Amino acid sequence: MVCPTCGLDNDPASTLCARCNSALTRQTAVHPPAPVPPPPNRRTIRIPLLAGVGVLVLLLAVAAGLYLRSGRDEPDPPVRAGSSLTVPTTDPTTAVTPPAAAATTPSAVTTPTGSASPTALADPRAQARVVDAVLSESVASRRKLNVAIERVGDCENLSGAVADIRAVGVERQSQMDTVRNADLSAVSGGETLRAGLIEALRFAWEADQGFLTWAEPTLRGGCDATDEAGYARGRSASDSAGTAKRAFLREWNPVARANGLKTRSANDI
Repeated sequence: MVCPTCGLDNDPASTLCARCNSALTRQTAVHPPAPVPPPPNRRTIRIPLLAGVGVLVLLLAVAAGLYLRSGRDEPDPPVRAGSSLTVPTTDPTTAVTPPAAAATTPSAVTTPTGSASPTALADPRAQARVVDAVLSESVASRRKLNVAIERVGDCENLSGAVADIRAVGVERQSQMDTVRNADLSAVSGGETLRAGLIEALRFAWEADQGFLTWAEPTLRGGCDATDEAGYARGRSASDSAGTAKRAFLREWNPVARANGLKTRSANDI
């Protein structure tokens, strides 16, 4: 026991101090009260709560970004330094519909503004020369036909004569095809001339077929085996061809004269 006077630590059973004889009084140790903890700080409680909310928001943002990216077909190409690539400002997941292409019509031909049309560029003299050449060919075919008819009538080289009549029919068809396909857009009254000449050539071809029917039997039966009915059909078609030729020439001769070509008569077609 500690002496309250001199501070000597005496025997716990002693009642007097062994040094100063002071009375030793047993004292009950007084323990100070436990300190009361301070009230919790509201800020220290809110900080973990706010941090947890921030983490949750961050996780939701990451999940949304992954979802949006998974719905795209391809990732955006990286933009390199100095590249002219423009980063789109719109939502990359929004489909952009390209503008509809202007419909075009395959048969339509666009003429540039200020340029001449195909008709204006065509040469009327060159087109008229095409018709004039067909007329010259027709004259040659008619002469060949007349010679062949005379040979059959004279019973001379019947096989050659019949072959020439057949060839004249083929020539007439070629002449009609040339007229049908000719560009007469720059020729005055071009379509009227086309129709008139084709009609004349068609009657001439029908005459060729009639004379061929008349001459072919001679190849089997000799000179006296001619088909007179065929000859009559040939003469009738030839007369119709003459009428059509004269009607055509009334339209053609002024055009021929205007384009430096010779004028013709019915015997010149």
